[in-house]
Amino acid sequence: MCTTSLVLLSLLAQLATPSPDPQAKAQAQGLLTEGSALYEKGDYAGALEKFNAAYTAYPSPKLLFNIGQADRDLSRPVEALDAFEKFLAADTDAAPETTADARKSVAELQGKLGQIRIDCEKAGAEVSVDGKSVGLTPLSEPIWATPGHHQLTASHASAAVAIESVDVTVGSVQAVLLLLHPLAVPVAAKPLRPLKAAPNFDLETTSPAKPPASGARAGWWLGRKWTWVAAGGAALLGAGALTAGLAMQSKFDSLDRSCGSASVNHAGCNEGDIAAVRSREITANILWGVAGAAAVTAGVLFYVEGRPVSVSPLAGGPTGLIAAMRY
Repeated sequence: MCTTSLVLLSLLAQLATPSPDPQAKAQAQGLLTEGSALYEKGDYAGALEKFNAAYTAYPSPKLLFNIGQADRDLSRPVEALDAFEKFLAADTDAAPETTADARKSVAELQGKLGQIRIDCEKAGAEVSVDGKSVGLTPLSEPIWATPGHHQLTASHASAAVAIESVDVTVGSVQAVLLLLHPLAVPVAAKPLRPLKAAPNFDLETTSPAKPPASGARAGWWLGRKWTWVAAGGAALLGAGALTAGLAMQSKFDSLDRSCGSASVNHAGCNEGDIAAVRSREITANILWGVAGAAAVTAGVLFYVEGRPVSVSPLAGGPTGLIAAMRY
């Protein structure tokens, strides 16, 4: 292997490029010499660093053979295979023994690896295997990989990153589909228009608000549905109680004139007529009691129902008369 490196050093001088840079070529020759010396000492990592620097300074395909040897001896089979394949594809005038050595290395490395066939419907996405970029989609050839678990990612400026995992075995070809989903397009927030001073707007409905009514009556009747139901009921019951009381009084006066004034405790009156008077008395008292309860309910609801408003006190209040007649 060291002999091959020295052969490449001598062949490097014969390399022809469209626009050779003598200074870069000399720098590459110096780095190759240093790398070959490190390789002979078994410092494969140091040798690889020198070989890569030489290839960067002067990208001669012949240097790929040296890079492949160092990668192989550093247990980097995927990188070594890539370097040997590029060497065989580009360097057609290498010595036959060097070419044969490269082909042998390719066969040995492929026998220890598996492959991943990557499909992606979006062109131009960068694909990485375990964080290392392997090219842009579409990838025409499968990717060589060491046996074991690998993580694949595909990224594109207009899509979310796609991530998939795959387990590779020796000699297998694993197919993986990377789906890239478009990024959501943000919707620009619509600017809020400032509220004008006039007309006056209700902040809850954004509709013109009516100016508040003036005086103590403003809003006293709003939002009090059950208050007015109770008040109306109290009024109706009070009217019924009053009617029943007047009917009772009228009947009592009639009996008193016809049969009651000449006897003690109206003993001369018909029992049916007396029962009618007492029935009207009971009805009037019940109606007065219910009307009073309804009036109290209306008063309570007036203060607790609806929104707070300024009210004027109502004059007077419901009153009742409890009729009491005894025979």
